[in-house]
Amino acid sequence: MNELNREVYLVQNPAIGAAILWSFVRGYYDRESQQVPFPLLFIVLPIIFRGDLRDVISSTNKTSGLQKVSEKLFANKQADLLWSIQNSAEQYKELTLSSINIALSANLISISSKTALVMPIQTETKKMPKSSEKLLKQSQKLGMWCSALSLHEISILLKVRF
Repeated sequence: MNELNREVYLVQNPAIGAAILWSFVRGYYDRESQQVPFPLLFIVLPIIFRGDLRDVISSTNKTSGLQKVSEKLFANKQADLLWSIQNSAEQYKELTLSSINIALSANLISISSKTALVMPIQTETKKMPKSSEKLLKQSQKLGMWCSALSLHEISILLKVRF
């Protein structure tokens, strides 16, 4: 494994992905105890693992919502970032599935086989490295924003298909 691939794997690995997905599910669930539609998990890692999208999430107030993120990207002529999420979701599919498996095995989340809805099992955050804390906070914020919208509204704002 060359140095660049090693660095990518250290940041974009299934264990970190599991923690990010769990944080997203927690954010979604914490708002109104709603469970997360399973397909929504596939857009989380492509968004959180992208520095430029994370920067926009970080600079957006919790109360502003996903609509504000979309507005900012269009206003700054960065709408192509939104259009890239669908393609990235397809590329990250294997990583997302591996991350879901780890999150299930670690009892971080559960998935209903009848409804395909996801809910958090763990509610407390263990001690995490500083670099991961930012990813988890941004993921939780994204989850909170998504919980206020329908899948249709999310697909329109983020230019993705479910």
